[in-house]
Amino acid sequence: MRGKGRVIRTANNQRPNIILVSCREPYRHKRTSRDVVCERPAGGMVSALEPAMQKLGGVWVAWGDGSADRDFVDSEDKLWVPPEAPAYQLKRIWLTREEREKFYYGFANQYLWPLCHMLIDALRFRRSFWEGYKAVNERFAMEVVKEIGERPAIVWIQDYHFACAPRTIKRERPDVPISLFWHIPWPPWDIFRFCGQKREILECLLQCDQIGFHLDRYCENFLASAKECLGAKVRNHGCDVEYRGKCTSVKSFPIGIDFRMFNDIATSQKTLASIERLKKKYSLSGKKVGLGVDRLDYTKGIPEKLRALHIFFSRYPEFLENFVFIQVLAPSRSKIQAYRNLSERVLQKIEELNIRFGTHKWKPIICINSSLDRESLVPFYRMADLMLITPVQDGMNLVAKEYVACQVEGKGVLLLSEFAGAHEEMKHSVTVNPYDSEGVAEAVKRALEMPEEERKEKIRASRDSTSKNDVNFWLNSLMEELTTLVDAKTYAFE
Repeated sequence: MRGKGRVIRTANNQRPNIILVSCREPYRHKRTSRDVVCERPAGGMVSALEPAMQKLGGVWVAWGDGSADRDFVDSEDKLWVPPEAPAYQLKRIWLTREEREKFYYGFANQYLWPLCHMLIDALRFRRSFWEGYKAVNERFAMEVVKEIGERPAIVWIQDYHFACAPRTIKRERPDVPISLFWHIPWPPWDIFRFCGQKREILECLLQCDQIGFHLDRYCENFLASAKECLGAKVRNHGCDVEYRGKCTSVKSFPIGIDFRMFNDIATSQKTLASIERLKKKYSLSGKKVGLGVDRLDYTKGIPEKLRALHIFFSRYPEFLENFVFIQVLAPSRSKIQAYRNLSERVLQKIEELNIRFGTHKWKPIICINSSLDRESLVPFYRMADLMLITPVQDGMNLVAKEYVACQVEGKGVLLLSEFAGAHEEMKHSVTVNPYDSEGVAEAVKRALEMPEEERKEKIRASRDSTSKNDVNFWLNSLMEELTTLVDAKTYAFE
């Protein structure tokens, strides 16, 4: 039965070594003016995968980008994590400035990222970006091969940063199963065909035994790309693709969160005390609170959200001084000009809103322009009367799930863009279209005036679905599918 916990075993009853590959590391050592701190980078993918790796064990291979990262590794560039309860090894890969510029800030995030989010005007291509991307993929792949050794292993690649890595790994170790999860959208073929490297990227990806996406729609788009570009054969009612004698399973596995963990943090005395401090600090007592938590990324629809809030305060003056919107902005990819421009534009718009509608004792928008860790975010999630999430495209959006997991009192309303992958699961949210500013403004008013029973019914239904389809269910589903592909006795998660 899908989602039922079992121990991971191979056909000869050996527990395989899980080798996870991602760009972002789960723990980063950073120098401050006083000391060195170990922090968890912001981002939905890491927050979902890290609890899974604590239970699976194995090795997590990632780019070591912390300013003090080198001080905490052994002779093999490894360390045990989490620091407080070591459960798996983190292997850090060092990138030169040139590699970072071409691989990460270049091809991955100025080309693949906007392409997959269907924002063609944001595409920036240089041949050096592509060559740098392939070179770093080769480096990571060879490090993975070293980690495999003689023990049975599963290679689990994460996201668009490593589309070319499967080719190298299969070349060196054709016996080792590879699962790749693509965490962002896969665009329709009419969009993906703009990619000049489409053929090579698809050929590399089809070296995987399994490719997972969040939604059926993304699977269909990928299969159409493989069929149209490579002439690959789609089989088994659209669940498999065959190319040059190699069969790859392509299925959707909507990612979840560690619901129990967020729920437990939300009900803790520490969180309750934090809420009281926040209410005092921001003068929130007696006011309704709205919340937005976004990376500073042009896919997140932040300018669209602010435009809607401008209309809201203009059209519904009864909420002036009675409603505060808290916007948490996590800085992102600031070395890319488009992201710096977005940051300036967003901060300027927030200042304009506060000047236009604020008074000497009240500001409509409170901006927290920094990344917050999980424990710091939960008090905001719990106390917010509404959560407004407005991406113009998003593979999933785990913030939506984190919010409902923290709504233990059942008073909050989730307003969710129809262009977020999470929307397909969270049907009890209030649907918004970020391109319809007036509609979003009306939805905010409707949420603030929604009867208590309706609010509780909606959030209860969302909490039920989120708790059932949690990160353990997601991982079990992936491993159960991989079991059938590699003819193992059991690959599952307990």
